[in-house]
Amino acid sequence: MSRPRKPFGAHHPGRLPATMMKVLAAEMSDPQRLRRGKQYAKNDSVLDIIIEPGTITCEVQGSRSTPYIATIEVTQGSGMPLRRDITKRCTCPDDDNWDNYACKHVVAAMFTISDEFLLEPELLDLWRHNDVESTERDLDNDESVHDDSESSKRHLALVPSPPAMAAAEVPDQSRRTRGDDPLRDLLRFPKGSELPAAPQFEPFESIQPKSRELAAILRDALANLRIEWD
Repeated sequence: MSRPRKPFGAHHPGRLPATMMKVLAAEMSDPQRLRRGKQYAKNDSVLDIIIEPGTITCEVQGSRSTPYIATIEVTQGSGMPLRRDITKRCTCPDDDNWDNYACKHVVAAMFTISDEFLLEPELLDLWRHNDVESTERDLDNDESVHDDSESSKRHLALVPSPPAMAAAEVPDQSRRTRGDDPLRDLLRFPKGSELPAAPQFEPFESIQPKSRELAAILRDALANLRIEWD
């Protein structure tokens, strides 16, 4: 086991998965348990944490002297899981509640996990059975990929080359400058091709959730949402 880390500062690589983890905790719990679970996490009641493929185990100090054990299991996949992908367990009496809400100890564990994702977003892939290092290592050893750029290797291994491309049409790798998109020549439309018409979307008004806690988390997610292309 390892002691949970406390992030400090304003700029962290895992802001999006950390916020989404808090949103997931709000979806799985009711307002009272959510509020108490957040307070447990803030008071450092989560003593130890283990993150391994498929399972996160946390030791949470509750009202009794012996800590409770909260376990959060997830199905294999990619990205932030949905509520239906999660199986939660806790050794506290509230784990058998009839309404199937996550107890405050599980909520505290999820908020502590969000701090871990904030500091090290790769832990999300570890939890969801995605071995990032071995995947990149397999792509690096692929003989069909010859670009020196690591990002290009990941892209070109997923996009097959057109079978009818002549040798003269292959882009010159030596002339490529930093910032060029390696997929531009592979995905461009032939001259004279007709582009599909863009569909028309009707405007809609966003509806705020009834829960103030969930609404605050969603506002924070939208304020910090940032999409970066690899």
